[in-house]
Amino acid sequence: MKICFLLSDISHTGGIERVSSILAQQLLSDEPNLTIDIVSQFQSSNKIWYSFKGCELKYISMRSFNAKPHSIKRLVRVLSNIQNIRTFFSKNKYDIIIAQSFPNTFMLYLSGISLKNVIAVEHVYYDYYNQFIKKIRNHVYKQVGKVVVLSKNALTSYRKDFPENKVVIIPNPIKIKKTFHSPLEAHRAIAVGRLEYQKGFDTLIEVFNDINKKHPNWILDVYGEGTLRQTLQQQIENYQLQNTVFLRGRTDNIPDKLRKSSFLIVSSRFEGFCMVIIEAMEQGVPSVAFDCPDGPSDIITNYKDGILVTNQDKQQLYNAICYMIEHEEKRKAMGLRSTKTVWQYNSENISTKWMQLFKDIQGSIL
Repeated sequence: MKICFLLSDISHTGGIERVSSILAQQLLSDEPNLTIDIVSQFQSSNKIWYSFKGCELKYISMRSFNAKPHSIKRLVRVLSNIQNIRTFFSKNKYDIIIAQSFPNTFMLYLSGISLKNVIAVEHVYYDYYNQFIKKIRNHVYKQVGKVVVLSKNALTSYRKDFPENKVVIIPNPIKIKKTFHSPLEAHRAIAVGRLEYQKGFDTLIEVFNDINKKHPNWILDVYGEGTLRQTLQQQIENYQLQNTVFLRGRTDNIPDKLRKSSFLIVSSRFEGFCMVIIEAMEQGVPSVAFDCPDGPSDIITNYKDGILVTNQDKQQLYNAICYMIEHEEKRKAMGLRSTKTVWQYNSENISTKWMQLFKDIQGSIL
């Protein structure tokens, strides 16, 4: 069986790229007869941050994808790729195409590619798009083989529009060899994600300004890159937090950075799943997270393996961070509990669900 993972830009360092790496390698490990191509619409960098051992990497275009999300510049760049996509898939045939996110599924649709063997993986919450775009998305998704969502809320929402067997929930995987019990004693919190509006780092910096007044010996490390780096750095300087909040850039060793921290903070305005929470759990690191749509509430049991905060409530976020800082034994207990929670997301379990999905689609096509 020949599988294609279709992504926007494999050289990026987001959750989609991490998940694709983990899932592709687990599938190859479990099913040696599989052939997997990682197909990237664009190439913004020569560096690939995640391992795709055993897969073949192919680029539809060598152009950069680095443009602000939702900008006209990015839209024009994406639409200009239609003919390239049409040409690529006329020359390269696959049994299954996994389209990572609606924009990639939509580009297949615009390119005239048959969607019967396409699995559309939705990485944002159901109401992320406006009503007009949602109508287009639902029209396109009615033509795909299956729609995969990552959270219970998304499953409930999509099943209002599609037959029950059309939409399935498969959480993002993590490759677990063994969990690690981080000491959680450093006066350091960590945040991870693209420096974009979605991740809410502007809110986090604002809240950490107040944290610094009460707990001046604690620091915040933020790992990731994006179009808002300059804006966020200016915000840090405006609050005079240059020695407290640090934009560390990209890293290819998130587990090590998590182990050196005492808890993770997720300030996202929205998510599709929130991969970094389960990555933190693997390292025995608890999270403080906004209960944003969707994902964190699927993963975290409140005050058992982390703390959920009413979405975008800055005062509650401040209180939860202070709680983590001031209750060392409680955060250690949450960290220990998280190492048990995380096993349900082990890639071996998730791979089995994907293989069954492949068989279902092939059976429906025949």
